[in-house]
Amino acid sequence: MATKAEIKKAILAVAGNPESGVIFNLADAWATAIVGLDSVVPEKPAVTEVVDGERNGASYDGPAKETRLTKPVEKR
Repeated sequence: MATKAEIKKAILAVAGNPESGVIFNLADAWATAIVGLDSVVPEKPAVTEVVDGERNGASYDGPAKETRLTKPVEKR
């Protein structure tokens, strides 16, 4: 991954190398945020086990029962 300075340089180059303004002022913060994306370790999802009808302390009755219609209900 590129360094913070390289990312900031690329942001300013794409914007036309401004010497002042909003892009110039925010380029450092943007570069910091982009570098931070690579340094964050993704969280592993918690393993949820169903024990005695409960999942992570909450009541769990299973998936809702699905009702399918196989015949028309109304007569014509």
